[in-house]
Amino acid sequence: MNALRQVAISGSGGVLRAALLENGRLLEWREENEGQGVLAGDVYRGRIADVLPGISSAFVDIGVGQNAYLYVDDTLPRRGSAPGKANISERVQVGEKVIVQVSKEGTELKAPKVTARISLQGRFLVYLPVEAGVSLSRKITDPAVRQQLSERLSAHLAPEEGVIVRTEAKDAPEDRLREELEYLKKRWCEMIAHADQLKGPGLVTREMALLESIIRDLAAWGVEEVLVEHAPTLQQVKEVMQVLAEEDLNKLGAYQGREPLFAQLGIDAQLQRGLNRQVPLQSGGHLVIDRTEAMTVIDVNTGAFTGKGGQQREQAITVANVEAAVEIAAQLRLRDIGGIIIIDFIDMKEAANKEKVLAVLKRELARDPVPSTVLGMTALGLVEMTRKRVRASLSERLTEPCAACEGRGRVWSVDEMKRRLCSELTSLAKGQEAEAAVIELPRRLYHPLSELGSEQQKLWPVHLFLLEAPALKPDEYRIVYAGRTEEAKRLYGKQE
Repeated sequence: MNALRQVAISGSGGVLRAALLENGRLLEWREENEGQGVLAGDVYRGRIADVLPGISSAFVDIGVGQNAYLYVDDTLPRRGSAPGKANISERVQVGEKVIVQVSKEGTELKAPKVTARISLQGRFLVYLPVEAGVSLSRKITDPAVRQQLSERLSAHLAPEEGVIVRTEAKDAPEDRLREELEYLKKRWCEMIAHADQLKGPGLVTREMALLESIIRDLAAWGVEEVLVEHAPTLQQVKEVMQVLAEEDLNKLGAYQGREPLFAQLGIDAQLQRGLNRQVPLQSGGHLVIDRTEAMTVIDVNTGAFTGKGGQQREQAITVANVEAAVEIAAQLRLRDIGGIIIIDFIDMKEAANKEKVLAVLKRELARDPVPSTVLGMTALGLVEMTRKRVRASLSERLTEPCAACEGRGRVWSVDEMKRRLCSELTSLAKGQEAEAAVIELPRRLYHPLSELGSEQQKLWPVHLFLLEAPALKPDEYRIVYAGRTEEAKRLYGKQE
């Protein structure tokens, strides 16, 4: 039976969110809003804050309170510079203004990494506005096709521009390639115009980036349905699909349900489970996932699993490890875990069984668009692997260190609490026709919500009457009343 793959997109509450599901199971979660930190693909106008020749690097002030890291290989040579090994002091100077793009998101302890080699991703092409030349995917092997693509695209490029031609482009009509290139060039012109208006370092653009990324991946994912909640977001999705995925427009639909889209699909509950340390397996075993600054460690436990029908111990353990390998690949993708990963499978004696488990792990990891490498099993039976870090992990995106326990624990971030509150109020507005709500909030959530302007207030489904409740937990809120505005006013005045 073929798997049903869906993309769910919501722009309600001023926050753009997207989820990829397979047969109802959440595979990937992405979120984008103006309040978020530095994201991969963001373009910034920056200023060189420091140059460190000893490590061939520079630090760039991008206006976010934390300088970004720029390595010499990610800088551009100056015109007329001599060929040879790059020198960071010749490439950039302190105080110089630069346009950079985030290539790797930072963590709570590491700075984001940026590059001056800007690239704008399309479905068929990657546009390089500051690097000349046409490069083609190595998977396009026909010399005649390679020459034809190179000549056609070169005709539409200025001397300082370039493109990387993706594998899919070999079967794309010429007008589709030209339209996509024109779209990407227009986006770059808009970025430069916006950058020129900035008085200092800051974000140049994030608009449409998440939608473009999701829609680029539609064909690769083999998605059968794209559900969109929020009319303006639906129009944005349609506009991007007309350029990047015109043949998939018939899969696009507007979500009309009374319950919020992500609640209806069970996504919120799956996100909660995606943050749990322990992951149950269907057989009765479980995974334990622990993250440190250096690496992620995953332990496989049999739990209540003892095998079925008199299976021998080795066979039973192999079955449990195979199931665990499938689940581990899914959890790494959902949680966006990158870097060094160590997996402690249950001990197996036979080499054939070890190879079987490794083969299943590699097969499942191959379904993940983020590249990973399995290095093998050590003498202690530990599997060593790496997964490329592109975005911050799910935990870093949805939670923040808890101030009450000096960072040893984590609580929902303010942005995630606002999203959950907005979703719950949307359900009340649609299901009970609520007009207003009286809400008790902890101090860390009360202050940002009480300072909302009139335009921001309009993004919420009901009128908010807010009460500060210091006794609540840092990531807890309480809806005291939701219903008519007159009654909400009366209760609010009584409790204030």
